[in-house]
Amino acid sequence: MKKVYAGTYTKKESKGIYCFDFDGGVLKNCELLCEIRNPKYLCRYENKIISVNDFEKGAGVSLISDKGEIIDSLCFEDATSCYVTADNDYVYTANYHEGSFSVLKIEDNKFTLIKNILIKEKCGCHQVLLYKDLLLVPCLFLDKVMVYDKDLNKINEIVLPEGSGPRHGVFSKDGRYLYLVSELSNELFMIDMNDYSVIRQIAVLDNNETHVEGTAAIRMSEDEKYLYVSTRYKNRISVIDVSEFRLIETVDCGGDHPRDFIIVDDYLLCGNMNSNSVICFGLNNDGTIKDKICEITVPEVISLCI
Repeated sequence: MKKVYAGTYTKKESKGIYCFDFDGGVLKNCELLCEIRNPKYLCRYENKIISVNDFEKGAGVSLISDKGEIIDSLCFEDATSCYVTADNDYVYTANYHEGSFSVLKIEDNKFTLIKNILIKEKCGCHQVLLYKDLLLVPCLFLDKVMVYDKDLNKINEIVLPEGSGPRHGVFSKDGRYLYLVSELSNELFMIDMNDYSVIRQIAVLDNNETHVEGTAAIRMSEDEKYLYVSTRYKNRISVIDVSEFRLIETVDCGGDHPRDFIIVDDYLLCGNMNSNSVICFGLNNDGTIKDKICEITVPEVISLCI
C-alpha cells in the first residue's frame, strides 16, 4: 500500500493538503493531512513534503511531516508559486504570476532563500526542470524555455513556435531529449538537448485540436515507451507512442479539469479539480488506458505526489 498526497486550491471546500491510500488499484481513506492555504503543488523531500502555499500576507513554501505537522515555513513572495521540486537539499519553485523562479536551501529542516530570479513580469514561469548542472524554466507567454547554469546565469534559451505556450516537460532517462507540452496550442515537442532544437511536434488531441487551450501535465512510463498528457478544458488524457512519436488515443479523464495525474505501477491516477475527484485507471501493455477502476473524493485537487 502506498500513500498519495494531494495539493489543492482552498477556494471552496478544501482546507489544505489531503492524503489517501493506494493499494493495487483501490483508492481509500482520504483525509485532511495538513490545514494550509492554497497548497497548489507538492513534492517529496526525504520522508517529508514540501508545499508552495499562501500565508496571511504573502506566499512561499512549507516543510511538512508525513503526520501533517508544519516543520518550517518561509514567506518570500507576493503570489503563490505554481511548482516546486527538490534535489538533495535544494528547493526550486516557479512563479507563474510574478514571472520568476526561486532557489532555496534546507538545512536542519529550515528554509533559506538563496536567490529569486525575475525573468520577466507575468511571463508565465511554469516549472523548473533540473538537467545535469542546468536549470530549465518554461515561460508560457514568452514561448521559450530559459536555460540557466549552476550559478543562476542565463546561458541559453529554447525557442518554441509563437503562441504555443510551453508549460511542463520530462526528460528521457539518458537526458538526450526533452518532451515538452504547450498549454496554449495543445502540442507535444521533442527537443534535442545537444543543440536545443525542436525535432518533432504533434498535437495531443484528436483532430489536430491546437485551438483549445488547456494542456497541463505530462508523465512518462517507466519503460519510456509512452507519454501521457492531460488537457483540462477538454477533460482528456492522451497517450503518445514515444518511438513513433504518434498519438495513440485520447480518453475521457473521468471527471472535470484534469490538472495533474501520476503513474503508479500499472495505474494512472488522475486528479480532477472541478469534480473534486481522483480517478484510478489501469494501463494496458500497449500503453493504452483501461476503463475506470475506482475513484475517491478529494476537494479541489490540482497536484498529486507519492
